[in-house]
Amino acid sequence: MCLFTDKVHNHESLIEFIYKAFTLWHNHIMSSQVTLRLRRRAHLIWPLLALLATIFLSSRIWTTLLIATAGLLLITYLWARQLARHVSATRQLRFRWVTSGDLLEEWFELQNLGSLPVSWVEISDQSTVPGYSASGIYHVDTRNKVRWRQQAICERRGRFTLGPWTVRCEDPFGIFSVTIHYPESEEIIIHPPINTSLPFSLPAGHGSGRDRLHHSLQQAMVNAATVRDYRPNDPFHHIHWPTSARRGDLFVRQFDEDVAGDAWIVLDLQAAVQLGEDADSTVEQAVLMAAALADEALRSNRAVGLAAYGQNPQIVAPKRGQGQRWRILQALALLSADAEADLSQPLRDLSHVVQQGSAVMVITPSGSAEWIPDLLLLTQRGVSGSVAIFDRASFGGEGNALGMRDAIRRTGFDCQIVRQGEIVQQLAAGEDASNWEYRVTPLGRTIVVKRPREMVKQL
Repeated sequence: MCLFTDKVHNHESLIEFIYKAFTLWHNHIMSSQVTLRLRRRAHLIWPLLALLATIFLSSRIWTTLLIATAGLLLITYLWARQLARHVSATRQLRFRWVTSGDLLEEWFELQNLGSLPVSWVEISDQSTVPGYSASGIYHVDTRNKVRWRQQAICERRGRFTLGPWTVRCEDPFGIFSVTIHYPESEEIIIHPPINTSLPFSLPAGHGSGRDRLHHSLQQAMVNAATVRDYRPNDPFHHIHWPTSARRGDLFVRQFDEDVAGDAWIVLDLQAAVQLGEDADSTVEQAVLMAAALADEALRSNRAVGLAAYGQNPQIVAPKRGQGQRWRILQALALLSADAEADLSQPLRDLSHVVQQGSAVMVITPSGSAEWIPDLLLLTQRGVSGSVAIFDRASFGGEGNALGMRDAIRRTGFDCQIVRQGEIVQQLAAGEDASNWEYRVTPLGRTIVVKRPREMVKQL
């Protein structure tokens, strides 16, 4: 009995050794990991049985079967080895800056540089972008390549990854499989859109005397309202030369020097007070409002900042310029409504850093009045502000929005009530999705035919 058991174990060990030695081939080619593997161990049984039968039975039939099975195993192995060496794929993201509702687009290329065909190639994509996957089955001939475009509408803001991904193919008999794994992934941030019309604006605030002087010296060329006749002692760099040439006399730009103060946008990210789901949730509506308010302030050449206290706080100090727009949009893309505390602590922290004459806009779905007294800390520092509160009843919750509004106004802050459906994107997801389109002239010049809608808006 022991002798029989030892023979069985030796037989299994032999199969295991052949399986490992004959079927595993692993290699690193550039940024990919290539593995050649026998799909089933049962494929080794027939050659071994034919070998044993040939040794002990000495029949031509078993010899022929041994040659056929061993030859098939060898041919398919060499075939798969060729595929492992000559099949590869690449992917390239076309536009790296995308917002919710925009078109996400990638170009894929699958090539076979070998002399053996590939009946099918399976691509398994592990990207985390909602509603997007590049997985599929494709075919590529010998010494050929296949290119295709993968598209999807960006459904939700946030940080996601494209990849990792895997390419898999087999020999014609399905005995060996080749797996090409691309472990690298590319991070992509889907930003909130700036296409919301709001029924209100940021509070104005008022800048200091230094701010006015700094603005008039450095920002004068931006905020010109109209032109007037030239007067003695007017700076020469204020002369508007096109108007002067057209009218035959000197005219200078006339500026509005009533400079508004810095603006802060404060978002309430307490998880317990949020209502609604997906795009109709209070947190998504708040993000749309914050993006639109920040864009409006930056277009008016105001310095604007963001304070959003979640588990990972998103704090952006007030600044001006195009770069500030991208910083705020990125912070809005990454925030989550997962805070445990209410607005009290963010308002106290803000009261220590906000400057006199600044303006604060608070956006909250809270139905509790516990944080309202902390608004007095801001008014005592000479800060003007406004609060946008969501009408919880319109979002399916409970609350007294009118009572909250009256309590907030008694602190010196203005207050607006926002009901569900009032803050909506002007374009539905997928409709007129943003994309670039080009046309090349016969002389080789590239002309932009269509810009993304966000870019058109900025122009």
